[in-house]
This record gives sequence, C-alpha cells and structure tokens, in this order.
Amino acid sequence: MSAMTLMTAAQSSTAEGRAQRQTGERWVRALSLVAFSVSTWILCTLAAGTWMFAQRMWHPHEAVRVIDADLDGLLTLSYVFLALFASLLVVPTLLGLLTQAARANLGGREEQLAILRLIGATSGQVRGMMILDALRQALVGLGIGTVLYLVSVPAWSLLTFQEKRIGTWEMFTWWIVPVAWLVVLVLAAASVWLALRRVAVTPLGVTKKIPPKGQSAITLVISLVAAFALYRYLSTLTIAPGANAMDFIMLLVVVAGVLMVNALIAVGVIQLIARFSYLLPGSANYVATRRVGRGARTTWKRVAALYFLAFTAGISSWISAIPEIDADPALNMITGDIPTGVALTAVFGAILLVASTLLTQALAVVEQKQLTKSLYFVGAPAKYHTSVAIREIGVPMVLVTLLGFGMGNLLGFVMVAVPVDVLPQLTLFAALIALVLAGCIAAVAATGELRERVLTETGRLND
Repeated sequence: MSAMTLMTAAQSSTAEGRAQRQTGERWVRALSLVAFSVSTWILCTLAAGTWMFAQRMWHPHEAVRVIDADLDGLLTLSYVFLALFASLLVVPTLLGLLTQAARANLGGREEQLAILRLIGATSGQVRGMMILDALRQALVGLGIGTVLYLVSVPAWSLLTFQEKRIGTWEMFTWWIVPVAWLVVLVLAAASVWLALRRVAVTPLGVTKKIPPKGQSAITLVISLVAAFALYRYLSTLTIAPGANAMDFIMLLVVVAGVLMVNALIAVGVIQLIARFSYLLPGSANYVATRRVGRGARTTWKRVAALYFLAFTAGISSWISAIPEIDADPALNMITGDIPTGVALTAVFGAILLVASTLLTQALAVVEQKQLTKSLYFVGAPAKYHTSVAIREIGVPMVLVTLLGFGMGNLLGFVMVAVPVDVLPQLTLFAALIALVLAGCIAAVAATGELRERVLTETGRLND
C-alpha cells in the first residue's frame, strides 16, 4: 500500500466522519491553512521588494543618478542591503510560522495514526502519508498566498521610494513565485519528517521520545560572551552611503549572528527564570513554570515571533530618529524612506505574530487535551487551564518583549553613529509593542473557550 493510497483511504468523505472531527483539530487545520497563505504572501512580497531595489540599482532613474554620481553606486546598494536587513528581521518569524503550520497536521491525530499501524500500515507508510498530507495543505495555502501576492502588487504603487513612485507591476517578478513554492514545500516536508522522527508510531499509540534537555548554563554564558563580541565589532561598521560593499556584507553577517546569539540568550533566560519561579505559591504557577522549565525551547518557539517584533521595534526607534542633514542629500533620501520601511516591517511582523500566536495556542490545546481532560476529572475547572496557559505563555511573552526591545535598542545605539533624540520614537514604538503584547495575551486568554469545547467533546463537562 502506497503512502498516497493510505492518505486517500484515511480521508473521511462522509458527513458522519467529518462531524467526528473535533473542534480543536478543525481550528488547527484552518489556522494552518491561514499560516501557509500569509507566509507565502509575505515571502513573495519580501523577495519582490528586494529584487525591485536590485533592479533600481542596476537601472537607476535620473534623481538617484545625480545624487549617486559621487558615491560609485553605493546609494542604491544601500537600499538593497536595507531591504535584506528588514527581511533578516522578519524571516526567522516567517520560517517558524511555516514550520508550525506544517507540523500542525500532526496535532490530535495520534489515535488515527495508531489505528493505521494496527491494520497493517508500516511506519514508513504512515510517515509518507503525513508528509503528503502536509504538502496537500501547503499547496492550498500556496495557491491562496500567491493570489494575495498578485492582488496586492498594484497597491504598492501608492508608495514612493528613492523619490520615485513604485510602478504598478514593479513589485511583480514571475520567478519569485515558483521559488517561494519550492521553499515552502521543502520546508513543510522537512518539518513533518523531523517531527515524526521524534515520536514512535505503534499499533498501541503514539509515544514521544525523550525530549531534549534544556539549555545548559555553559551555552548561556558562551552566548553572552559572543553577543558582547558581536556588538563591539558591529560598532566599527556603518550603514552610511559612504561605506563600501564589504561593510554591508559584514553588517548582514554580524546582525544574523546577533539574532542567533540573542535567541540562545532568550532561551536561557526563560529557562532560568522559570526554574526560580518554582517556589512561588499557587498550583497554576507550579504547573506553568514546570512546563516552561522543562520545555524552554518549546516555549521559545511559541513566543519567538514577539521577540523578533520587539527587536525590530527597538532598532527602528534609533534608525527612524536619524535627523536630516542638508549637506548630505543621499543620507536625507535614505532617512526619508526609513520610516516607511520601518512601518512595513512592523506590519509584516505583526501579521506573522498574530497568525503564529493563534496557531501555536490552538495546537497546544489539542496536544494537551488528554492532560487537560485528566486534570478536569480530578477537579480542575476549565478556567484553571486558561490561568495556567496565561502564565505559561503570557509571562514568557512579557519577558521576551523586554529582552527583544532592549537588545534591539542596544543594536540601534551601536549602529547609529550620529547623536539623535530617540526619546519620542522610543516612546512610540514601546507603546506599539505594549499594545501588541496585550493583544497576544488576550489571544491566549481567548483560547479558554476552545479549551472548554475540547473538554465538552472529550469528557463529562456537566458531571
């Protein structure tokens, strides 16, 4: 029996079969489709925007050619690297959302996979079926996301960069679409394959293998030392138009290293604070902190989107505060376009954050439904589980927001070499991030209704 045949047989086509799908699983699959669609749209848009600036670098218009005459083309090159820099801040969240969307198809399907093994399917066939199922879901999302990208292309003509309005179809590049499809499909297949390697699918059920240990203290210390070294080295670089191409390349490499090291620091801090919080009173606090302490990496994946958005806001506070300099028209052109670029980066980050939060919380409800049911039977009401979820996710969200915003401000302080009055921008971005944080915690609290529905379907809610 092939994986394709197994997948077709496992799909219920009757109304009764569809009705037996539980609420949580339906929400997870729907949100997974939304995640694939949003990720495809943003991925294509980011690639198209970067390619647009590359085209303008190779074929500059008159205004840019006049300003760039004494800079050997470095003005237009600056825009390409700024676009890459903005993508670098958004792409980690985007890839995380794609990974979660691909693995979401595994949520709540343990019994189905065990039954397939019981009737004779091999583990390889089950693995192939799940990969094909994820690819099928990804293809639908890719189609919707591509339509969103094509529909949104003409709207970009409302914006102006480099003192020239974006052309109606300047943000459209045909080869970006197949490349995005290939990236998403490969990532979806690889994510499911890696997820299935961490579980054992047997006729008796699906058992998770021993989870990896939390991050060690040595890793945290090394990450702190590496971060200090990277920030010191970054202070010697500049993004001014007078910089050479190697400075721009090194800037991207160092910022990528900063993001990776900061992620390791964030995981270590989350784990450390969670373990210190064990001693705080309250059973809800104990359950939440134990989950976070034992699964700091899992918690990080759930809150990483908020971290990178806060990091973006922190660095944007400094970049958007760069003043105009009459004697330098090239710098004035860049600083005039930076607020627009910052706003677009923040909007993309917020969209990814909302989609990521909704998907990860719905998936957590489905994955923990048996534990939720068991605790309910011994006297823990549905509100108790919501309280645990707010502590388990809400507190790390607050923590990574502070870390991300602080590290972003540190990076902005290092990169901006001129004196700036950053307080107004800092206040504005801090307020925006606080608003997004409140919305995320509200989304976590809103999953209480979904959790109650799951309890209704899996247990005796009225007993």
